[in-house]
Amino acid sequence: MAQLVIFDKDGVILDLQATWLPVARAVAAHTATLIPDLGGVMPEIATEDLLRAIGVDDQHGHIDPKGIFATGSFAQMRAKWQAMLPPQLIDLEHDRAYRDAVQTIVHEQTRQTTKAKGDVVTPLHALYQDGYQLALVTNDSESSARKSLDDLGIADLFCAIVGADSGFGSKPDPDGLLHCCDIAGVMPDASIMVGDTIADYGAAMAAGCKAFVCIADAFEFRPHDDIKPEFVIADLMGLPELLGVGLSPSTANR
Repeated sequence: MAQLVIFDKDGVILDLQATWLPVARAVAAHTATLIPDLGGVMPEIATEDLLRAIGVDDQHGHIDPKGIFATGSFAQMRAKWQAMLPPQLIDLEHDRAYRDAVQTIVHEQTRQTTKAKGDVVTPLHALYQDGYQLALVTNDSESSARKSLDDLGIADLFCAIVGADSGFGSKPDPDGLLHCCDIAGVMPDASIMVGDTIADYGAAMAAGCKAFVCIADAFEFRPHDDIKPEFVIADLMGLPELLGVGLSPSTANR
Protein backbone atom coordinates (compact mmCIF):
# COMPACT_ATOMS: atom_id res chain seq x y z
CA MET A 1 0.00 0.00 0.00
CA ALA A 2 1.25 3.48 -0.84
CA GLN A 3 2.20 5.61 2.15
CA LEU A 4 3.66 8.69 0.44
CA VAL A 5 2.22 10.83 -2.35
CA ILE A 6 4.74 13.02 -4.17
CA PHE A 7 3.35 15.92 -6.19
CA ASP A 8 4.66 18.08 -8.97
CA LYS A 9 3.70 21.74 -8.52
CA ASP A 10 2.93 23.51 -11.79
CA GLY A 11 0.06 21.97 -13.73
CA VAL A 12 -0.85 19.81 -10.73
CA ILE A 13 -1.26 22.06 -7.70
CA LEU A 14 -0.93 25.37 -9.53
CA ASP A 15 -2.61 26.37 -12.76
CA LEU A 16 0.47 26.52 -14.98
CA GLN A 17 -0.91 28.91 -17.57
CA ALA A 18 -2.66 31.33 -15.21
CA THR A 19 0.24 31.45 -12.75
CA TRP A 20 3.34 31.32 -14.90
CA LEU A 21 2.51 32.56 -18.40
CA PRO A 22 2.43 36.21 -17.24
CA VAL A 23 5.75 35.60 -15.48
CA ALA A 24 7.33 34.10 -18.60
CA ARG A 25 6.13 37.03 -20.68
CA ALA A 26 7.59 39.55 -18.24
CA VAL A 27 10.96 37.79 -17.92
CA ALA A 28 11.25 37.29 -21.70
CA ALA A 29 10.37 40.94 -22.31
CA HIS A 30 13.03 42.07 -19.84
CA THR A 31 15.60 39.73 -21.41
CA ALA A 32 14.80 41.04 -24.88
CA THR A 33 15.55 44.61 -23.78
CA LEU A 34 19.10 43.57 -22.88
CA ILE A 35 19.89 42.26 -26.36
CA PRO A 36 21.48 45.07 -28.35
CA ASP A 37 20.85 45.80 -32.02
CA LEU A 38 23.30 43.49 -33.74
CA GLY A 39 23.32 45.52 -36.96
CA GLY A 40 22.42 42.68 -39.27
CA VAL A 41 24.94 40.24 -37.80
CA MET A 42 21.97 38.05 -36.87
CA PRO A 43 18.18 38.44 -36.93
CA GLU A 44 16.62 40.55 -34.21
CA ILE A 45 15.51 38.52 -31.20
CA ALA A 46 12.18 39.64 -29.80
CA THR A 47 10.15 38.60 -26.77
CA GLU A 48 8.06 36.24 -28.92
CA ASP A 49 11.21 34.47 -30.14
CA LEU A 50 12.41 33.88 -26.59
CA LEU A 51 9.03 32.51 -25.57
CA ARG A 52 8.81 30.26 -28.63
CA ALA A 53 12.22 28.80 -27.81
CA ILE A 54 10.94 27.52 -24.46
CA GLY A 55 7.70 26.12 -25.82
CA VAL A 56 5.30 29.06 -25.46
CA ASP A 57 3.18 30.26 -28.37
CA ASP A 58 2.19 33.61 -26.93
CA GLN A 59 0.03 34.59 -29.88
CA HIS A 60 -2.34 31.67 -29.27
CA GLY A 61 -1.69 31.22 -25.54
CA HIS A 62 -0.49 27.66 -26.12
CA ILE A 63 2.10 25.90 -23.95
CA ASP A 64 3.92 22.87 -25.36
CA PRO A 65 3.55 20.20 -22.63
CA LYS A 66 6.97 18.81 -23.60
CA GLY A 67 8.70 22.20 -23.86
CA ILE A 68 11.19 23.66 -21.42
CA PHE A 69 8.61 26.04 -19.95
CA ALA A 70 6.34 23.15 -18.95
CA THR A 71 8.97 20.60 -17.97
CA GLY A 72 12.23 22.36 -17.17
CA SER A 73 13.78 24.73 -14.68
CA PHE A 74 14.49 28.42 -15.09
CA ALA A 75 18.18 27.55 -15.40
CA GLN A 76 17.30 25.45 -18.47
CA MET A 77 15.21 28.29 -19.90
CA ARG A 78 18.08 30.70 -19.33
CA ALA A 79 20.54 28.29 -21.00
CA LYS A 80 18.23 27.98 -24.02
CA TRP A 81 18.10 31.75 -24.38
CA GLN A 82 21.85 32.03 -23.92
CA ALA A 83 22.39 29.57 -26.77
CA MET A 84 20.42 31.85 -29.10
CA LEU A 85 22.90 34.70 -28.60
CA PRO A 86 26.42 35.22 -29.93
CA PRO A 87 29.14 34.25 -27.43
CA GLN A 88 30.24 37.02 -25.08
CA LEU A 89 27.24 39.20 -25.92
CA ILE A 90 25.58 38.85 -22.53
CA ASP A 91 26.05 36.28 -19.77
CA LEU A 92 22.57 35.42 -18.53
CA GLU A 93 23.97 32.81 -16.16
CA HIS A 94 26.40 34.97 -14.23
CA ASP A 95 25.16 38.54 -14.70
CA ARG A 96 24.12 39.44 -11.14
CA ALA A 97 22.03 42.43 -12.18
CA TYR A 98 20.08 40.27 -14.61
CA ARG A 99 19.44 37.54 -12.06
CA ASP A 100 18.37 40.07 -9.43
CA ALA A 101 16.00 41.73 -11.90
CA VAL A 102 14.47 38.40 -12.87
CA GLN A 103 14.01 37.44 -9.20
CA THR A 104 12.18 40.73 -8.61
CA ILE A 105 9.97 40.20 -11.68
CA VAL A 106 9.07 36.66 -10.58
CA HIS A 107 8.29 37.77 -7.03
CA GLU A 108 6.08 40.66 -8.14
CA GLN A 109 4.27 38.69 -10.83
CA THR A 110 3.56 35.56 -8.78
CA ARG A 111 2.21 37.70 -5.97
CA GLN A 112 -0.50 38.74 -8.41
CA THR A 113 -1.00 35.56 -10.43
CA THR A 114 -0.60 32.50 -8.16
CA LYS A 115 -3.68 30.39 -8.85
CA ALA A 116 -4.52 26.85 -7.80
CA LYS A 117 -5.57 24.27 -10.38
CA GLY A 118 -9.12 23.97 -9.11
CA ASP A 119 -9.83 22.94 -5.53
CA VAL A 120 -6.55 21.48 -4.28
CA VAL A 121 -7.11 22.14 -0.58
CA THR A 122 -9.95 19.63 -0.16
CA PRO A 123 -8.22 16.57 -1.66
CA LEU A 124 -4.87 17.32 -0.05
CA HIS A 125 -6.46 17.63 3.39
CA ALA A 126 -8.38 14.39 2.78
CA LEU A 127 -5.20 12.48 1.97
CA TYR A 128 -3.35 14.03 4.90
CA GLN A 129 -6.15 13.18 7.34
CA ASP A 130 -6.25 9.62 6.00
CA GLY A 131 -2.62 9.17 7.00
CA TYR A 132 -0.79 9.73 3.74
CA GLN A 133 2.46 11.67 3.88
CA LEU A 134 2.67 14.37 1.21
CA ALA A 135 5.75 15.73 -0.53
CA LEU A 136 6.47 18.00 -3.45
CA VAL A 137 9.21 17.89 -6.08
CA THR A 138 9.36 20.69 -8.63
CA ASN A 139 11.75 21.92 -11.30
CA ASP A 140 11.07 25.41 -9.96
CA SER A 141 13.19 26.75 -7.10
CA GLU A 142 12.51 25.55 -3.56
CA SER A 143 11.81 29.07 -2.29
CA SER A 144 9.28 29.70 -5.05
CA ALA A 145 7.57 26.39 -4.29
CA ARG A 146 7.36 27.15 -0.57
CA LYS A 147 5.94 30.60 -1.30
CA SER A 148 3.27 29.13 -3.59
CA LEU A 149 2.22 26.55 -1.03
CA ASP A 150 2.21 29.21 1.69
CA ASP A 151 0.03 31.43 -0.49
CA LEU A 152 -2.47 28.57 -0.78
CA GLY A 153 -2.28 27.79 2.95
CA ILE A 154 -1.15 24.19 2.46
CA ALA A 155 2.62 24.24 3.08
CA ASP A 156 2.24 22.59 6.50
CA LEU A 157 0.73 19.48 4.90
CA PHE A 158 4.03 18.58 3.22
CA CYS A 159 6.82 16.65 4.91
CA ALA A 160 9.28 17.62 2.17
CA ILE A 161 9.46 20.37 -0.48
CA VAL A 162 12.23 19.89 -3.04
CA GLY A 163 13.19 22.30 -5.80
CA ALA A 164 15.64 22.15 -8.68
CA ASP A 165 18.10 24.10 -6.51
CA SER A 166 17.76 21.89 -3.42
CA GLY A 167 20.77 19.77 -4.34
CA PHE A 168 19.01 16.77 -5.91
CA GLY A 169 18.95 17.77 -9.56
CA SER A 170 15.92 18.33 -11.77
CA LYS A 171 13.32 15.83 -12.93
CA PRO A 172 13.52 13.40 -14.68
CA ASP A 173 16.45 12.79 -12.34
CA PRO A 174 14.87 10.68 -9.56
CA ASP A 175 17.03 11.93 -6.68
CA GLY A 176 14.47 14.50 -5.50
CA LEU A 177 11.81 11.80 -5.24
CA LEU A 178 14.22 9.43 -3.48
CA HIS A 179 15.07 12.18 -1.00
CA CYS A 180 11.36 12.58 -0.21
CA CYS A 181 11.12 8.85 0.41
CA ASP A 182 14.06 9.10 2.82
CA ILE A 183 12.43 12.00 4.67
CA ALA A 184 9.14 10.10 4.91
CA GLY A 185 10.88 6.88 5.93
CA VAL A 186 9.35 4.79 3.16
CA MET A 187 10.68 2.74 0.27
CA PRO A 188 10.11 4.13 -3.24
CA ASP A 189 7.67 1.32 -4.03
CA ALA A 190 5.46 2.67 -1.23
CA SER A 191 5.18 6.05 -2.97
CA ILE A 192 3.02 7.47 -5.74
CA MET A 193 4.01 10.32 -8.03
CA VAL A 194 1.35 12.76 -9.26
CA GLY A 195 2.45 14.83 -12.24
CA ASP A 196 1.59 16.11 -15.68
CA THR A 197 4.76 15.99 -17.78
CA ILE A 198 7.16 13.49 -19.26
CA ALA A 199 9.78 14.72 -16.77
CA ASP A 200 7.47 13.76 -13.88
CA TYR A 201 6.76 10.36 -15.42
CA GLY A 202 10.44 9.71 -16.08
CA ALA A 203 11.39 10.61 -12.51
CA ALA A 204 8.69 8.31 -11.10
CA MET A 205 9.80 5.38 -13.23
CA ALA A 206 13.48 5.92 -12.45
CA ALA A 207 12.77 6.19 -8.71
CA GLY A 208 10.72 2.99 -8.68
CA CYS A 209 7.46 4.54 -7.50
CA LYS A 210 4.49 2.23 -7.05
CA ALA A 211 2.43 4.20 -9.57
CA PHE A 212 2.26 7.40 -11.57
CA VAL A 213 -0.98 9.37 -11.58
CA CYS A 214 -1.31 11.80 -14.47
CA ILE A 215 -3.11 15.13 -14.33
CA ALA A 216 -4.44 15.83 -17.83
CA ASP A 217 -7.52 17.43 -19.35
CA ALA A 218 -8.07 14.30 -21.45
CA PHE A 219 -6.55 10.82 -21.75
CA GLU A 220 -4.91 11.60 -25.09
CA PHE A 221 -2.94 14.42 -23.46
CA ARG A 222 -1.05 12.06 -21.14
CA PRO A 223 2.74 12.45 -21.55
CA HIS A 224 3.47 8.74 -22.16
CA ASP A 225 1.56 5.95 -23.89
CA ASP A 226 2.17 3.50 -21.02
CA ILE A 227 -0.02 5.52 -18.66
CA LYS A 228 -3.32 3.66 -18.29
CA PRO A 229 -6.70 5.43 -18.49
CA GLU A 230 -7.58 4.69 -14.86
CA PHE A 231 -4.52 6.65 -13.76
CA VAL A 232 -5.44 9.83 -15.65
CA ILE A 233 -7.50 12.42 -13.77
CA ALA A 234 -8.45 15.99 -14.62
CA ASP A 235 -7.37 17.51 -11.31
CA LEU A 236 -6.59 16.61 -7.71
CA MET A 237 -10.26 16.29 -6.75
CA GLY A 238 -10.15 12.88 -8.45
CA LEU A 239 -7.18 11.63 -6.43
CA PRO A 240 -8.84 10.66 -3.10
CA GLU A 241 -11.34 8.40 -4.87
CA LEU A 242 -8.56 6.83 -6.93
CA LEU A 243 -6.70 6.02 -3.71
CA GLY A 244 -9.82 4.89 -1.87
CA VAL A 245 -10.03 7.92 0.39
CA GLY A 246 -13.39 9.46 1.17
CA LEU A 247 -14.10 13.17 1.50
CA SER A 248 -15.59 13.83 4.91
CA PRO A 249 -18.06 16.73 5.24
CA SER A 250 -15.52 18.71 7.28
CA THR A 251 -12.88 18.20 4.61
CA ALA A 252 -15.15 18.89 1.68
CA ASN A 253 -16.33 22.15 3.19
CA ARG A 254 -12.87 23.61 3.77
